[in-house]
Amino acid sequence: MNVRVEKPKRVSYWKPLIAVLVIAVGFILWVYLAPRSYKPLAFEILGIEGNVQISDPQGRSWRTPKRGEEFKVSQSLKTGPDGMVDFQIENEIHLRLKENSELKAEELRIVGRQEIYKLRLIQGVLLGATTRQFEHKQNIQKTILQILTRDYTANIQSAIFRVQAAGLFRVQADGKQGLASKVGVLRGSVEVSKPSFLFHSEGVRVRGLEEALVVNGVVLPATRVTSDSWGLMKESYELITKTAATEAEQIDLSKMAGNFFNVVFDHGTFFTPKIGYAGREFFKDPDSGNVYLETEYDVFPAGSFCGVYIKTRDFDISKYTGLSFEVRRKTEEGAPDSFFIELKSRGNVVRRYAPRTFENAWKPVEFDFHATKPLDVNEVVFVFTNSRVGEAKKGVLEFRNIKLIPLPEASATVPQGAAQAAVVPPSQPTVNQPVPSSVAPQAPAPAKDASLSVPKEVSLE
Repeated sequence: MNVRVEKPKRVSYWKPLIAVLVIAVGFILWVYLAPRSYKPLAFEILGIEGNVQISDPQGRSWRTPKRGEEFKVSQSLKTGPDGMVDFQIENEIHLRLKENSELKAEELRIVGRQEIYKLRLIQGVLLGATTRQFEHKQNIQKTILQILTRDYTANIQSAIFRVQAAGLFRVQADGKQGLASKVGVLRGSVEVSKPSFLFHSEGVRVRGLEEALVVNGVVLPATRVTSDSWGLMKESYELITKTAATEAEQIDLSKMAGNFFNVVFDHGTFFTPKIGYAGREFFKDPDSGNVYLETEYDVFPAGSFCGVYIKTRDFDISKYTGLSFEVRRKTEEGAPDSFFIELKSRGNVVRRYAPRTFENAWKPVEFDFHATKPLDVNEVVFVFTNSRVGEAKKGVLEFRNIKLIPLPEASATVPQGAAQAAVVPPSQPTVNQPVPSSVAPQAPAPAKDASLSVPKEVSLE
């Protein structure tokens, strides 16, 4: 009797694993490629300079664009050696394509509740700036802005930025020479990562006053900007513009930022365009409903200064005890080491205060005017300077509840025994009670800082 013994067959896991992978890839492709209802979006062309051309959606013909024309999906913009074009999503995204550049609108649409803006920078330089409205939408995941290039993807996280495609210059990195791209940020942040169709690859976060190189497809760690890099990036500030309607809205909003603005009739910013920048914006916090004043400064180059001016009328500081407000720094932004508030009368500085140590939480600050005689102030100035090495050169401060402190009300103190004198029977002679020395009228004590010399003029240069 022959007995046949068979060895157990090896269990193969390859077929089930391959089947699972095929199903997973098919599901991912279905998510990406399945038809979904959407609404198209488009940028508005604001202005052109020099040689600028726009293509038709098929890319077969080119022509000169017109101001106010829409820049739609599948269209491209191209600039010559002297060309430049500005375009925008109103009140949200402002962009500028520089000379010798080409850009294609790859995806512009609303899917569900999310607005998607994907632009492919084929060559050259793109400058950009986003607004608070864009930031609010991004915080609740209602908008995406991506700049795509051959070597990297730049995810814009509410920023003022400069994106440069590869091929403009060569660098030496890790002992190898190659073509480089560069992403620089003045405010906010940009995440730079390698392109990936299926999965999001972790990238390098570039924050304010930082830049990152991409060499031969490798994203290098972000570094501090140099003076030359800042000089190339600062043009992005020009994209932050306010219309007459926006400025009127700012005046209205300021009236809700504290009673100090009852004596204010105008406000704005000042800075040296070539070596600095300042911004100011009143906005209503969506959670609390309070109105805040946000002041932004950039004094990166040595010797620069900037600030916010506030024009006042009928503002006699002798009628008030002082000024109070709450202040905080903005998370992930710098805070100034050299900052002061000046009160001016007819161009002369009559009071100067220098708050310090700004934190992420609201911090109350109060200044006394120490004015015993009438003194009209017609301007209040917030000044940021770059006066010492190592100071924070770029950042944001937020203010709220900016109020004038009223003078204490004069209250008469009734001496002890006065009440008794008032009810003395008529048959008894009324005796005049002496007023205790502790409540006798006294001359007002001189202010602590009355003897301090106040500079008549302060040179900001």
